[in-house]
Amino acid sequence: MDYSLLLIIVPVVVLFLYGIERFSEEVRHAAGERFWTLLQSATRTPLRGALAGAGVSAITQSSTATTVIAVGLVNAGAISFLGSIGLVIGANIGTTITAQLVAFKLTAFAPVFVVFGFLLSLVRGPYRVFGKPIFYFGLVFFCLNMISAEIAPLQDDPEIIAILSMAENVLIGIIIGFIITNIFQSSSVTAGLVVVMASSGLLTPAEAIPIILGANIGTTTTGLVVALRMNAAAKRTAVAQFLFNLLGVVLILPLLGPFSSLIETIGGTSAQQVANAHLIFNLSAALVFLAAIRPFGKIVMKIVPERDPEVVFVTRHLTSPLPEETSSAIGQVEGEIVHMLEVSEEIFEKSLLVGAGRTEVCGRIKHLRDYSEYLNHQIVDAVISLEDREISVEDAARISILARTADLVESMTEQSVSMAKRFEYMKEKKILPSPESCKDLQEMAGPCRENLRHLMAAFPDITGDVDAKMRYNDEKLRQLLNWYYKIHVRRVAGRGGGDGAFSEVLFSVERIGAIIREMRKTAISMRRTVTPLKIPDMISLPENTNLPDENSKSKAS
Repeated sequence: MDYSLLLIIVPVVVLFLYGIERFSEEVRHAAGERFWTLLQSATRTPLRGALAGAGVSAITQSSTATTVIAVGLVNAGAISFLGSIGLVIGANIGTTITAQLVAFKLTAFAPVFVVFGFLLSLVRGPYRVFGKPIFYFGLVFFCLNMISAEIAPLQDDPEIIAILSMAENVLIGIIIGFIITNIFQSSSVTAGLVVVMASSGLLTPAEAIPIILGANIGTTTTGLVVALRMNAAAKRTAVAQFLFNLLGVVLILPLLGPFSSLIETIGGTSAQQVANAHLIFNLSAALVFLAAIRPFGKIVMKIVPERDPEVVFVTRHLTSPLPEETSSAIGQVEGEIVHMLEVSEEIFEKSLLVGAGRTEVCGRIKHLRDYSEYLNHQIVDAVISLEDREISVEDAARISILARTADLVESMTEQSVSMAKRFEYMKEKKILPSPESCKDLQEMAGPCRENLRHLMAAFPDITGDVDAKMRYNDEKLRQLLNWYYKIHVRRVAGRGGGDGAFSEVLFSVERIGAIIREMRKTAISMRRTVTPLKIPDMISLPENTNLPDENSKSKAS
């Protein structure tokens, strides 16, 4: 074996992993509502998800590629972890269909995607946003194509053939399939090689089946590696694929003798028997796990615990289309604003954790910020659709105020993110806030936290009692800010400015408090806007009567 190939393969694998990560990021920013809806529709039920996974794998001829794409989409929040299980289960079926039908290889067109995506990103217009996702999508498959092309000569390597001849032992056969699949980054390549050797008489179907089983386990490695730098939900998807393939092999091992007899009974050439074994095994395993997908998902959740709830880019209250009854539609908008407030509250709390040195939550903050933007867009779209209806003056005023409130929530989110970035910057520059400053910050955050909870519990109907409590907290925050500003200035002066960057954090807290106060006032104004304006009756005046202008009024007074 020519080990100089490693100098080519290793950088390509690194580039492949980078392409997957960037593809996830670009999909998050470029995907529109229709794309999210399509993905969520495809994974709404396990069966539909399995069919979608089988279709993608049939096109790409790689269950590995399908799995890493699914991991990336879960990390981006496009689909849920439970929705992704169907995709990874179907991915194994897709590779067998490809082998049976000798399907079209999409990887050969990877350079077209790379070039097209690059050119599209340079063109001005609404479709420019899709340039980078297409580019990185092509880059992923381009890397897979390069890996396969560089290692293709090894298919005729005597050492490889000698190793495969050791597959008479079931355990060794599984290990061989596992290793070869990790080299080729595709179980389809391993299965194809085994089918060719079976047709040449180098392997019997009984010897080939364990290699096929090992290939199924080997195809999970890339997904596990890719998920290492992603969130817990993405890790769960990778672990689910690994357990699905591993447990499938464990379940078939005691039945390997009868299974081999079944394949021989079906008949066909040795190559056809191997291909049939590949198909029947994966299809049977998929049916078993699809039937038990809920308990299987719970097992994976226990294996990979998640500290924070999974974030999937869907609305909690808004439906598409909105209800025909305007009051119900407005109620959905109000509910989604409260949901958006909950997301913003979590961002605020996570930003305070960054101030305590917990910079590992920055990824969560970024993801939640993107989710908040998504919810804001959905709310604005709902408001626009309501404005196109024939509605009363009161309802028109109400939905306009709701749109204003959603914009204020988004502004608060940005202030919290800005505070987290300031803390992150301070840590990078080793300008750490003093323990006293951190304690002061927590005390100042108290009134903001309480007002947020009052607002979420009462919105949109701010009663007089809630209004009084929030006003009290506003005054409390004002006094705390005045007091701690003075203390902070003295503290900075005493330490030679080492804690000076903390001033920006105080500004952020002050702005967040002001935004919450504005949301309270906006909600109260919505309650008051219930009486339509009436144009008073015109007073009859004699003809040729000149009404005094503003200047003459001033002179007269």
